[in-house]
Amino acid sequence: METGVKYWFKQKAEQICKKLENSILSNKSLKCKVVYGPVQSRRLGTVIGINNLKQKACSYNCVYCPLSKGTCCSICSNYCLSPYELHLSVRNKLDELELCGKNIDYILFAGSGEPTLDSSLSKEIQLLREFGYKIAVFTNSSLLWDYNIQQNLMYADYVSIKIDTANEETWYGMNRPIRKLEFNAMLNGIKEFSKNFGGIITTETMLVKNYNDNEEEIEELSRFLNSMNIQKSYFMTPIYPTRESNAESPSSERLKELSALIKEKMNNSIMLCCPENEEFFATQDFENELLGLLDLHPIKEEAVNRFVKGNEELRILNQLLENSSIKKIEYNKKYFYSLTDDYRIQLQTIKS
Repeated sequence: METGVKYWFKQKAEQICKKLENSILSNKSLKCKVVYGPVQSRRLGTVIGINNLKQKACSYNCVYCPLSKGTCCSICSNYCLSPYELHLSVRNKLDELELCGKNIDYILFAGSGEPTLDSSLSKEIQLLREFGYKIAVFTNSSLLWDYNIQQNLMYADYVSIKIDTANEETWYGMNRPIRKLEFNAMLNGIKEFSKNFGGIITTETMLVKNYNDNEEEIEELSRFLNSMNIQKSYFMTPIYPTRESNAESPSSERLKELSALIKEKMNNSIMLCCPENEEFFATQDFENELLGLLDLHPIKEEAVNRFVKGNEELRILNQLLENSSIKKIEYNKKYFYSLTDDYRIQLQTIKS
């Protein structure tokens, strides 16, 4: 009798779990907004990304951000999918990629907001380790003064820390943090985390014309970065249309000068130039895969054209343009596809 009752409960539990799993995986639209890619990372190789915030919440409002309206500048947020739901969605994505013969190098937490605002980040990383891939997190570093945030990141294998400047005035003008943040607390948090983290730490600096593209900025930043145990320091320039029209890349001549200075002053520094080809890969649902990627940043026209495999994908692309879900924009004499502001707000509703 006891064995029969246990068997009955086991069957019921399995039925409930299966029903929940099917419900989660059936929402392709939501899944593609949270689990995206794979995409080609200039630092990590081929990755699938996690963008698990309910809204486009970030503690910064950077002048060079590729997102426009609909971003909430805040340090109060939460996850979109629970750790279990996220685990199922990633597993489903990996199953799709296996059928396509596509391999990845990392699972990456990076998206349209600040990933450390996800209160279940550490649980999610632990669950995703089941799949056998290394886990990376790209953070803007603004919350590393918080001990709990540091502890959540300890579960990752690779953490990229953004630091555009070691000058407080430039920080306020370029990154435009929320008022609750303190510059020195952030710098001290970065130093403390770098001492305790056992994985790979790299830094990321965006060079923007008339903000941090001068000798004084590079000198000050080099002193700070060289004081820590960092594997590599990456420097880049804006490659997507930016939130503010004056957030431009330094001139080619200026970049050559800065590159020489950075190489001289900083340990293990690397200049990341604009990639020749922007690469990403779609599995089965062209529309939702594309919208999920555009939710992160605009995509070059030629990259989207490579994404289009046939007449059906072309029809969907034209339909998205006609119904004003996406638009075509010009930036630095190149054309990009981008979400419209109205549709971006609609996507926030889907993830809320």
